Amino acid sequence: MYEDIINYIKSVQETNPVLSIALSTILYILFPEQAYLTAFCAVLGVMLLDVITKYYSISVNHGGLWKSIKMRFISSNKMWEGTSRKIFTYLIVFIMIGLSYRVTPIAGVSTFLGTVVYSVLFLRECQSILENLEDSGADVGWLTAIVKKRKNKILEDEGVNERGEN
Repeated sequence: MYEDIINYIKSVQETNPVLSIALSTILYILFPEQAYLTAFCAVLGVMLLDVITKYYSISVNHGGLWKSIKMRFISSNKMWEGTSRKIFTYLIVFIMIGLSYRVTPIAGVSTFLGTVVYSVLFLRECQSILENLEDSGADVGWLTAIVKKRKNKILEDEGVNERGEN
């Protein structure tokens, strides 16, 4: 399967050079090191879990999935508004982190910055997942408190409060 994906990407590069250049530029900016790709995938994974647990929470609290859709508690427009805002915001942050690696003369500084940002975003998404599960009746309040405390500790160590101010 992995070889099929590689072969597909190679065929796209051969048949559509504009798409190839655009994809290469995006990958160059977003993932200056392998660690950035791994962190990006982790944040993307928890973002997806956040959406799934949000749907689950809403459906549990409103009599099931079909009933929630019928009563318009679950709506693609509502869900897409929040999700698209989050995707756009995170993408801008990821681009800034990737560009900081290319601009900063000391690679360790931007790598450290990237690690902090990706960690905080990951923990923020984990906190949201746990809150969704808690809203659906799961007993995870204790775990939510731990994740929130760890996220706040990272921010405090960096001299940033919850709102992102110094």
